[in-house]
Amino acid sequence: MKDNLKFLHDCVLIKDTLVIGDLHIGYDERFGRSIGQVQLENIIEKLEGIFENIKELGVRLKRVVLLGDVKHFFSGITDIEWRETLSLLDYIKVKSRGAKIIIIKGNHDNILEPIVKKRNIDLKEYFIMEIDSKKYCFLHGDKMFEQCLDADWLLFGHWHPSITLSDDYKHERFKCFLKGKWKKKNVIIFPSFSDIKYGSNLNNLKNENDKFSFIKYKDIMKFEVIIYNDDEKREYNFGKLSKLI
Repeated sequence: MKDNLKFLHDCVLIKDTLVIGDLHIGYDERFGRSIGQVQLENIIEKLEGIFENIKELGVRLKRVVLLGDVKHFFSGITDIEWRETLSLLDYIKVKSRGAKIIIIKGNHDNILEPIVKKRNIDLKEYFIMEIDSKKYCFLHGDKMFEQCLDADWLLFGHWHPSITLSDDYKHERFKCFLKGKWKKKNVIIFPSFSDIKYGSNLNNLKNENDKFSFIKYKDIMKFEVIIYNDDEKREYNFGKLSKLI
């Protein structure tokens, strides 16, 4: 793995740590679906393939990091969020063979603590770990923390980027990672993990006043766009965002 880092669908494996972006459990409830089940099935189906891939790589996970916005509703906890979040945490615990689950508090996770306490999991504003003398900081992405400024790598979600690519025949939108440098740090911005909450379209970033979380437009335009092809089990680097929009 280059930089100890491997892209796996909409998440990243860093040596023995699996990192997953925004889940937004409960989001599909607003559409009156048969509530929660569609979204949870989608998430678990993707995770099945990811855990199988990890097994094929011969990796034994030590930890799974969720980058925040685990649930969707700001002001309370719906029955669906209670039930489906606990089900997902139990599933991850079993499939990861008891790996430690670390949850970063997202801006949608105001009232997540009562749920995760049921599984003795703490919410963190950020999480820092060291792998092979490199310091990785995991945060949600809506704000920066002074303690993270000392890290070599910043990994976060929050904006869950996507991009529309076009040719002479069609336009197609893809979820994507953004990878680049900011203040001499390596940065990876994660897409949303749930396919129901698709993400912000980077094609709409148009002026110097735009901010992508705490990173400014002019810096984001230098980031590389990475799209994962699940059929081929590999990622494609489409180059700098500035050349695509």
